[in-house]
Amino acid sequence: MSVDEMRKELLSAARRRETVTYGQLMVRFGLTRGSSGNTVLGMVGEVDREEFGKGAPGFAAIVVRKDTGYPGGGFFCWDDVPPELRRPAGKCQDPRLSQAEKAYVRKLQQKIWEFYGSQAPS
Repeated sequence: MSVDEMRKELLSAARRRETVTYGQLMVRFGLTRGSSGNTVLGMVGEVDREEFGKGAPGFAAIVVRKDTGYPGGGFFCWDDVPPELRRPAGKCQDPRLSQAEKAYVRKLQQKIWEFYGSQAPS
């Protein structure tokens, strides 16, 4: 499984204006849970770093939990989350999101769908 394959999968979902679950990506690419290396979050993170380097929004906000339809609590432990929404390390595993966190994710999802939906296929 390559970063390019993961990017193509996420790009396809973004162009369809859809989300994709962590579980779908794990099954599709034979990945495990975890946040670094050859894991679902490690690969999504690597794709996002490349996308950000190109000035694009990345895909992390459209990768969601099956049970909530939102990214996991760890999404709010990343450095690029606004300080008022950033969670302390002890809350990163809590899947429950506040209304402000949900609104932030929806805003990012719209940005992703609009950005990638307007790009010529690659």
